[in-house]
Parts: sequence; C-alpha cells; structure tokens
Amino acid sequence: MKTNYLFPNSFKKSSGILFVISLLGIILIPIINKDGNVIQLQSNVFALLYDEGIKTRSMSWIKDDIFPELIGIILILSGLVFAFSKEKMEDEMISKIRVESLVWATYINYAVLLFCIIFIYGLSFFSVMVYNMFTLILFFIIRFHWMLYKNDKIYNHEE
Repeated sequence: MKTNYLFPNSFKKSSGILFVISLLGIILIPIINKDGNVIQLQSNVFALLYDEGIKTRSMSWIKDDIFPELIGIILILSGLVFAFSKEKMEDEMISKIRVESLVWATYINYAVLLFCIIFIYGLSFFSVMVYNMFTLILFFIIRFHWMLYKNDKIYNHEE
C-alpha cells in the first residue's frame, strides 16, 4: 500500500523520545515554575496581538518568555512525526488501525472538550483549552499503539 503522507520509520524513535520529553515538560513546567522565575528564556519576539491587561497591542516587538512556546512547538512537531511515521511493516491492517485510531481520538478529544465546556469556567477553562491543543495527537498515539500491541499479541498468540 502506498503511504506518501507518512514519515520514514527511521524518524520514529527520535521523535518519540522528543515527544515524551516535551510532554513531561508541558506537564511539569507549570508546576516547577509557579513563581514564574525558575525556567525562563527571555527574547524579543514579533507579536501580531499582545494583551497587556487593559490595553491590546498589535504588530509590535515585545519581550517575552518563549520557553513555553518552544516546548509546545517541539511537542506538536515531534508528536506529528511520531504518530505519522511508518511502522516497520506497513500494510493494510496498519493503515486501517491508523484511520480508526484517528477517528476514535477525534471523538474522544471532542467529548472531553464538550465535558469541559459544560463544567469548567473562568481561567481554569483557558488552561483546559491550552492542554486541548495537544490531546488529539496524544489520544491518537495512545490508541494507535495500544491497537498495534493488541494486534501483535493476537497475531503472536495464533502462531
């Protein structure tokens, strides 16, 4: 089966390691950085929009801590490469599991989001939305690899 949209299998291991490290970073950095001074990477960045509380600036250079943005970018890119890298034996069954996992992850992601829309308010909801950017790829990776594991276990058991 032709899979032009997948990354080479050689990318899987390194992107998986980066994904796990950045996922831990996304989870642990807000806990470690409660005071806001522990882990920072200050830099001048161009902002299309920047909210300064009362006033909103647009199209200007600002000084900001870019560490959270870097972790988020690494998480998204490594997650995409890890999730959409070919398996060693890529066949129709793997493709079927991949598509089913993506659909399942989308359903679960939006079910969780709907739950949060109904029951979470204020700034806590903003945190939910930030984490929700990453949950679709996380749910997909978990489901896809769980189904591969189950499929491999059944296949090896039949032999």
